[in-house]
Amino acid sequence: MTQVRSRSFASLPRRALIAAALAAPALARAQTREKVELLIDWKPSPTYAGFYLAQKLGAFERRGLDVTIAVGRGASVSAEKIGRGDGHWIGSSSGAATAIARSRGFAMKSLAVYYRDTPTVIYSLAATGIVRPQDLHGRRIGLVPGSITVEEYRALLAANGLDRSRITEVEVGWDARALLDGKVDALIDYKEITPAELIAQGHRLAILRLADFGVDCYSLNLIVSDAAWTDPARRATARRIAEALAEGYGAVQAQPAEASRSFRALFPSLPPRYVEFGMADVARELGAPPLGAQTRAGWQATLATLGKLGLLQRPVTVEEVAIL
Repeated sequence: MTQVRSRSFASLPRRALIAAALAAPALARAQTREKVELLIDWKPSPTYAGFYLAQKLGAFERRGLDVTIAVGRGASVSAEKIGRGDGHWIGSSSGAATAIARSRGFAMKSLAVYYRDTPTVIYSLAATGIVRPQDLHGRRIGLVPGSITVEEYRALLAANGLDRSRITEVEVGWDARALLDGKVDALIDYKEITPAELIAQGHRLAILRLADFGVDCYSLNLIVSDAAWTDPARRATARRIAEALAEGYGAVQAQPAEASRSFRALFPSLPPRYVEFGMADVARELGAPPLGAQTRAGWQATLATLGKLGLLQRPVTVEEVAIL
């Protein structure tokens, strides 16, 4: 992907802009930059805007990196792929997927957490009226096989004492067709992805946010393989990537409307209103600075939630799953 520098994020700290300007001539003289393929766990969407804007703003380049962003097939797949060193050693996942994969023997750790609460929601057409977990009884919910949202759905049921046998679970794809065609009553996804797309199209939705009903888990995070972290050179590279991503997500949080315009320029096929709505959701989900911060307490809560639900194959410690 061609890297383009942007000067439009006027609210970024003046010190950061000056540092970028000073760094640029030195980088221009450099013979090579370190090539890194950075894996995101799903297709380009507002969720990953921080990755793409870090690239567009030159945040990787200023740190001596030549980053290519590779598209993944879900948080669980990403965690396992990076954990076994299958072509990638660094990329995004979710807190739940990271912990579950670790419990299954995949060797990776979280270096940064961008979403401190899960953005996952169960969404339905407004007339259906699914606004509380108990409203799922007697309904049909579409689940995507292999998605970490299936595990989060199970967490919601357990946290609220729901009887799974009273809910009809239907295997669906990643889009909303099953809901719009009346084959299911509800679907599950990150709020800023398919739900935002439907709202942008004019659909009225009922939203059930899992974090409001007992699903206490870290979500979008940056993970690195254990093998890479033990190598001093790649450890330093990983830290530079985390710094660049904090700059990218900082741009999203500071000016979501401008971030939306810049992201749309990279992916013009995405509907403008969808990107606008989704980017606003991402800016809210990022929470208070410092961006990327993860804490022992946050990971303890995540592991406790997953452990109580029987989603961990074995007990996992905070030290095993996070670089604090």
